[in-house]
Order: sequence, then C-alpha cells, then structure tokens
Amino acid sequence: MGLREMKAARTRRQVADVAVTLFIEQGYDETTMEQIAEAAEIGTSTLYRYFPSKELLLFEPFSDVIDFGRYLRARPEDEPVGEALAGALLDLADAFVDPAKRITEIRRIVDASAVPRARLWDVLLDRRADFEAALADRMQLPPSDHSVQVSAGIALDVFARVDEQWKGDHSKDYRGLLRDALTSLPTTSIVLPSLPD
Repeated sequence: MGLREMKAARTRRQVADVAVTLFIEQGYDETTMEQIAEAAEIGTSTLYRYFPSKELLLFEPFSDVIDFGRYLRARPEDEPVGEALAGALLDLADAFVDPAKRITEIRRIVDASAVPRARLWDVLLDRRADFEAALADRMQLPPSDHSVQVSAGIALDVFARVDEQWKGDHSKDYRGLLRDALTSLPTTSIVLPSLPD
C-alpha cells in the first residue's frame, strides 16, 4: 500500500470514528453529514467523496469486523477445513468484542434505526459471498457448489445464533458462547431436508 492509500485509509478511519462518536452522543437520525464533516474538520464534499451515505460511516468499523472471508484466509493453509472454520469464527468473535471497535454501540444504533438495519443485509450478503469464495478455495470446489454454500451457511448461522444470545446480554462472554455452540454442534440432531424415495 502506497503513502497516498495509507493516508486515505487513515482518514477514512478517523472520519468514521468521529461519526460513530456523534451517533452515540446525539443519535443516528439526529446527526447530519454536515455535523460530521465539521467535527472531523473536513469539507462536506470531501466527506461525501469518502462516504456517500451516512450508513456507510456507521458500517466502516463494523464491515471490517464481519469480513468473514478474511478470517478464514488468515488460517494456516494446512489446517483441516472444519478446524479452520471454527478458528476463523473464534478469531471473528475476538474482533467483535474489541472495545476499540465499539461494535456494541454500533449494534445498538443499527438495531434502533431502520435504514442502517436494512443496509446491514446488503453488507452481510456481500461478506457471505466472499466467505463462500474463501471456503470454496479451502474445499477445492467452486463457490456455487452446494457443499460450499451449505457449509458456509451453517457456520454463519452458528455465529448469528450466538450473536442473538449476546445481543440480549452484552455482559456474556462472546467467545465462550461461540465455543459452547461449536462444541455442541457435532452432537446436535441436525435434520437435512430429504425427498421421499
């Protein structure tokens, strides 16, 4: 990454941090792009060049954390696929509860605001497609293969179930909840849809 790209990435992070602070203090709907630009000490046109919409500011730190494919690609290449999946989810859990990323506060804003909540689905779909591509590489299958898509779906669904538990009580240990879910998974009575003979 060149100097210009590093500076742009740093500016993006700083502006998003300022925006999230304002969203927490004032409320998402009550905070304007003009207020964000002023607080970040940049022009409004510069702000819109980096972030064309307010929800993109909110998701800047969040989207990095839910980059599922990145966590899977970071696992050792010789690690068995199932272990790599579990390890990637546990690494993701660690990032998810990192206080510096303020995911808990961002989640509260998303849960309370209709536009970011709707936009989150687009972000998650994009991240899921990348996760399927990373998993396909590990499984040596095309991303469109059912084995890849179902395996990715199960892994992400386990994470989503744990997230729902944690959302109800942020004092719970996120990694512990996820580890419990992953430990119990092999003994569950999962039923796959099947057609009669």
